Amino acid sequence: MNSNSFFRAPSEWVRHVITVLEARLNLSIESSYHRESSEPTGTTICYHVGESSQLNHTANDGRKLHEIELNFLVYVPLAVPDFDLEALDASTRLERELLHENWGQSENTGESRVVSNLPRKFAPDLGVFLRTVTMKQRIYMGPVGSDHLMLVESERNDSATDPAA
Repeated sequence: MNSNSFFRAPSEWVRHVITVLEARLNLSIESSYHRESSEPTGTTICYHVGESSQLNHTANDGRKLHEIELNFLVYVPLAVPDFDLEALDASTRLERELLHENWGQSENTGESRVVSNLPRKFAPDLGVFLRTVTMKQRIYMGPVGSDHLMLVESERNDSATDPAA
């Protein structure tokens, strides 16, 4: 494995996932945290990081294991005809991209899993409908401890395999 092909921080994994999704879906996915609120003019997908935990477990190669949750927010303006169905279509398209994915980093990630795809907000006063797709994935942090395996010779108990003994 290339010594630079590991995640040094959870934020590197988040950036990698967003970059891959943007290329696949051919759209820009920004953080949901903005200093100024703005009404969406079309279907918009944003993200925010949910639960993040370091598991009390290490991989066979000695790396720490983290589980990170990503929430994708699908905003659809109420001006769009059938806004709820538009949000459903966009969220299920996103869900298909997230399901069982390792983002070309199979040595550094576990299989992703979609936890939910639910409507979250209907706000006629704000002119928006929102669905949230939540996924979780386990990632391995840091470089692999060693690049080789050591085979150890052990004594064989011949009396257990010899019927005459």
